[in-house]
Amino acid sequence: MLKDRVVAVTGASRGIGIAIAGLLAANGARVIAGSRRPPDPPIDGVQFAALDVIDESSVAEFARIAVAADVDTLVNNAGIGVFKAMEDVTVEEYRRVMDTNVLGLILTSRHFVPHFRKRHETGKHSQMVNVTSDVSNRTFAGGGLYSASKYAQRALTQALAFEGQDYGMRVTEIRPGLTDTFFNGNIPGRVERRNDLRPLDVARSVLHVLGAEPHLRIDELLVHPLSQPVVF
Repeated sequence: MLKDRVVAVTGASRGIGIAIAGLLAANGARVIAGSRRPPDPPIDGVQFAALDVIDESSVAEFARIAVAADVDTLVNNAGIGVFKAMEDVTVEEYRRVMDTNVLGLILTSRHFVPHFRKRHETGKHSQMVNVTSDVSNRTFAGGGLYSASKYAQRALTQALAFEGQDYGMRVTEIRPGLTDTFFNGNIPGRVERRNDLRPLDVARSVLHVLGAEPHLRIDELLVHPLSQPVVF
């Protein structure tokens, strides 16, 4: 399905990221997986490259490796969350969340988009898929900081979609609901989370977007487990 595609995935050490990398590789893509530590367990057919999305020199080196392989797709998946009442949020927590979720997306865009522009000059297309959250347009008690970072990611994604029209880059925001992963200290497989999305569900959403016909753009994909109350 993805034969001859070269995809870079951030935040690919475990959880959703490792599921995305593995599924895309299984469907024929050459995958370059970036994270601060190698995937655990390693993924067959996936090339690992060290990446810290808040360190511009690290992002530049990751992009250099991907560009050398003529990467055509970037999946921005790296992200963290802090959940507490607004009066309890510290400056350190603010910087950690906003740097990872927002600055990280800005830096990867800064170092991949010039390559995507050059691809367009030779008649080649490119894609960017940003995995955000279903709270990129809503919030909840204790979720102010995290939601703010996701609102910002949504704004950046939409701006990139407008800009990408000039150089043939399709941009999609994937907005997963509750997902049973390692996020926020969760241990996957707990009984109380058994009805949540699985990382593979989100990975299949990415695969669906990447498999779309070249004339078609999927602007966003909102995915929830059936057990989660309906929210828009």
